[in-house]
Amino acid sequence: MQQILKLLAFINHPIRRCFLALASAVMLVSCGGGSTPTYTVGGTVSGLTSGSLVLKNNNGDDLIISANSTSFTFVTALASGAGYAVTVATQPSGLTCSVSSGSGTIASANVTNVTVTCRGQYAYVVNDASNTVSMYAINASTGLLTALSTPTVATGSAPISITVNPAGTFAYVANASGNTLSMYAINATTGILTALATPTVATGDNPGSIAVNPAGTFAYVVNQNTSNVSMYAINAATGILTALSTPTVATGSFPYSITVNPAGTFAYVTSLINGTLSMYAINATTGVLTALSTPTVATGSFPSSITVNPAGTFAYVANFASDTVSMYAINASTGVLTALSTPTVATGSTPISITVNPSGTFAYVANYHSDTVSMYAINASTGILTALSTPTIATGTSSYRITTK
Repeated sequence: MQQILKLLAFINHPIRRCFLALASAVMLVSCGGGSTPTYTVGGTVSGLTSGSLVLKNNNGDDLIISANSTSFTFVTALASGAGYAVTVATQPSGLTCSVSSGSGTIASANVTNVTVTCRGQYAYVVNDASNTVSMYAINASTGLLTALSTPTVATGSAPISITVNPAGTFAYVANASGNTLSMYAINATTGILTALATPTVATGDNPGSIAVNPAGTFAYVVNQNTSNVSMYAINAATGILTALSTPTVATGSFPYSITVNPAGTFAYVTSLINGTLSMYAINATTGVLTALSTPTVATGSFPSSITVNPAGTFAYVANFASDTVSMYAINASTGVLTALSTPTVATGSTPISITVNPSGTFAYVANYHSDTVSMYAINASTGILTALSTPTIATGTSSYRITTK
């Protein structure tokens, strides 16, 4: 009994009680009672009207999202300080989904602001004589075009060119006789174009080719009769274009085609009369184009179209009056083009448009007077084009524009 009383006295002593409480806390932590908290990653999805979508987080933790879902949460939770990166692993049939606010670092709270937006696949055609844009849905399985429920939308006078911003939310049409750009919102569900609250913006004389930078923040249009490029900022919320503080930059005579490299750092403009290509740096903050230290490079006669490969390493120019494509390497630091060791390759009669496929392995040229498309393989190391074993394929009369997807 005396030993028990001594033990109780030991336990009840204030210092002993504190010691035992501390020891118990240590034991609880060692047994998992104080384990590191974890947090989930999720967000919202819109426009998923059919099929299912597969998302990944950090290239794993696959999550299948069914049609008409409005929110999602990944199963695997992450500790504070861990990184997350949400990407689309599998697109739903007939739709293209993109992720915004999809990467960051866990900061002791659940992530709920990842946004996934799904859109249908659509095609738009400008109709020069009827001052309209024809609008189509693209069947994801067959590729066939079907006119939308509202088949056309009005433009300005003599629409000659159309482009869509990278997010697929806005479209812009150059009206050659109206000296304006028409501006439209693209309905995410129907694909129908609707004129913006400010429906047009002024350009120079006889606007033609339009380019939007990869970030979707700036737009550029060549003005053929005034030999310059009009430059605009794009309002992210409304899509409306506003002329930059420096509204234009000079080009060679009668600029015809403009493109921006995939990194959004350089722009290139063909000048039909001069037989040259003007080269510019793009200011990442202001969007203003500035001529490079080497401002131009020679092309063939009447350069009508320019394209840059997806890697941003090579550029190709279709020369309308030379029946050739000029081929260039792009200096990654300066943006200056240098003719390849084989500087040109033959095309059909009067090549007017050139494009490279998304993987950068093939190039195609529409030949206006020979009613054909010339087809080439692209050498991955040298960039040189080589005609395919079947070098051409027939088109309709006076083939004019070509693109790939």
